[in-house]
Amino acid sequence: MGLRRRLATLAVDVTHVLVIEAPGAWLTRVAIEQEIGRRGWRLAISPADADALVTAGTPGPQLSERVESVWAQLPGPRSRIVVSGPADAATVREALDSVAAELLDPERQVRDARERTGFASDRMSDDSDMTGDMNMDMDGDSDMDMDMSPSGIPLAEGGDDRDGLEMDVLHLPLGPVLPHWPAGVVLRCTLQGDVVVAAEASVLDESVSTPMRLGPNERAARCCDQLASLLALSGWADGYAAAVRVRNALIDKPDAAAGTALLDDLRRRLRRARLVRWSLRGIGDLRPGDQPDAPPPLHGDVYERLVSLADQARAELVGDAEPPASLPVLLAVAERLVVGLDLAAARLVVASLAIDITPSSALAQHGPEVARDA
Repeated sequence: MGLRRRLATLAVDVTHVLVIEAPGAWLTRVAIEQEIGRRGWRLAISPADADALVTAGTPGPQLSERVESVWAQLPGPRSRIVVSGPADAATVREALDSVAAELLDPERQVRDARERTGFASDRMSDDSDMTGDMNMDMDGDSDMDMDMSPSGIPLAEGGDDRDGLEMDVLHLPLGPVLPHWPAGVVLRCTLQGDVVVAAEASVLDESVSTPMRLGPNERAARCCDQLASLLALSGWADGYAAAVRVRNALIDKPDAAAGTALLDDLRRRLRRARLVRWSLRGIGDLRPGDQPDAPPPLHGDVYERLVSLADQARAELVGDAEPPASLPVLLAVAERLVVGLDLAAARLVVASLAIDITPSSALAQHGPEVARDA
């Protein structure tokens, strides 16, 4: 084996994977994450950190546009795959095997590098074009038309703050491709400095979402999955790992008594986590009169909603859960609560609301599929 092959094999052993979840495909995403963990791979936190892009479920037209944009940002060598349908362990294992094979295929990677748009070397070869581009009238009276959003990156504009002083105003969308973010949700924030002063929530491909049914174990596991996302954003790694273990155990369908015992232990652990309680108290506080149509589980701050998620998981398992809040209510509460917060706190608030644009979902009856790029 040559040196190049050895180095490539070592790199693939620590592959970083960016997983994009299509709405309703959280079970597929969980199966992908489990296989990534078994291989010793890592979950990427951004396109620049990723070697592979894996889409869980079949994205709609709007989400597909975002996926293409993210794919263009991945550095090479790179690979991507779409795992659609309710994927079992064998299907996901086969999909990630193909990702590893593509990363180790030098011919494919060279071809991909040559075909990438926006990186052609001949763009800089024509001196006359460069001269034309750089021939700018620097006279003080001239009107210089500058692109205020180069390569799609938003730049700040001027705006008055609450004190009447002018501050930079930046319009920044959060989602839909963001770790521990509700699938298919976009929160368009207006920032002054690092503070959100306005927000507008929307849903991608809402018309193509297909609600399905879940059993008690899957509903409880879904609550634990949302709980794990909130704990990950809070920085409590041990709590996140504990919630993931309970989620995985519930998906494996233990009996009701065993599942209840697991959830009771998780709830006790959350209530004893003083540092987490201290750090989340007072963030995104919703009082009963603030949003009359918001049900009681949404009331309180981020920490109270964290505990409420654990209580909801137990209620789902024993069949005693209240109906969830409607999607319009959840989006309206998110828009309200993030105002006045920085982006990190805003993400905690959104995670605590457990927004799911497919309020009920279940395993499809047809077999899983793996869709490959041409």
